[in-house]
Amino acid sequence: MKRLNQNESENVEFWMKDDILFCKFNQTTCHISVDTAKIYILKIKKLTKGQPLPFLIDACDFTGNFSPDAAKTLAKSIIIKTITLHAFVVNTLHSKLLVASYNRIYLKNFNVQIFESFDDALAACIESKNKLYAQHD
Repeated sequence: MKRLNQNESENVEFWMKDDILFCKFNQTTCHISVDTAKIYILKIKKLTKGQPLPFLIDACDFTGNFSPDAAKTLAKSIIIKTITLHAFVVNTLHSKLLVASYNRIYLKNFNVQIFESFDDALAACIESKNKLYAQHD
């Protein structure tokens, strides 16, 4: 499992395992700015090497927010556009509403699914990955 080293000031951890990109919010009340979004995009690019793959985002207990410009920066990124599935795991009304709003406004042309279970989100990512591999065989 390849992980990027996390600086103590960082609020999000990214890593790859079995050709699935993972993200975990370590600080539930963070505010994501444009500069932070650009850092996240660079981390994702480094981990994925620009390859299409599913992305599992654990947003459980997340009560922070994105600036509108940060959300646009993420959604317009070429790297984010290579993601085959955005599988969000949520467990609060706030995180569910945040993801649903982000999806409706910025990710309307993306494959986004919201789950209340990490295992269900992981199963969807594995299925997405298997479909991708089947297309390239």
